[in-house]
Amino acid sequence: MKKIFFSLLITYSINCFAQTQNPELFQTWYLSSVATDDGSMGFTVSDVTPSITPTLTIMNDLTFNGVGACNSFNGEFTSINANANAIETTQFSNSTNDCGITLHNDFENEYFTFIQWISDYTITPVENGLMMRMFTPPFGSARFFNYQLNTTEFETKQIELFPNPTDSKVYLKSQNKSIKKVEFYDSLGKKIKTIDYEFDTIDISDFVNGIYFIRIFTNQGVYNEKIIKK
Repeated sequence: MKKIFFSLLITYSINCFAQTQNPELFQTWYLSSVATDDGSMGFTVSDVTPSITPTLTIMNDLTFNGVGACNSFNGEFTSINANANAIETTQFSNSTNDCGITLHNDFENEYFTFIQWISDYTITPVENGLMMRMFTPPFGSARFFNYQLNTTEFETKQIELFPNPTDSKVYLKSQNKSIKKVEFYDSLGKKIKTIDYEFDTIDISDFVNGIYFIRIFTNQGVYNEKIIKK
């Protein structure tokens, strides 16, 4: 009986220890890049246009969720090694909407495939917070940060765009920002309109109904937004 008891106790202790992960893992991470080990394939998020903010949020129970370009995903990791930060993806599902932009669809295909093959991770301090690298045997590694990349005071919604959706006019309201130019892109990523002056009120009544991407150029950076023409 004692041998059985101690065997169960050891098994229980190992399993509990295997489930122990770095507590810094459990937060929202912002994807920066994915690359193969030899650098021959991959992508850098800042190179994707119109811009996107892909994320990965990991919960204490190792369930996770996130977004790519226009679709969301969720799933679950499982600890596989008691002596390292080793986890593997055991569940994964995602929405399958067409993002309307080929580059966004291609990005999501690579990102979502990568997430399904996670096998290990490391977390290290960097200047602005933490960097996490996640590894997969067939794809190489991905870099995440626990802060939104290129986030400045400018990124905190100090430019208002309304109404959204709209049927004709778009109004821009800027707080302490000098707008220099506004560009409109269709759902295929093609630039269809550029405004170089009179930014307060922009007429898009000639646009067909759909989703458009707007890039607002200011003296402190570029603000990206989506708007729906109805």
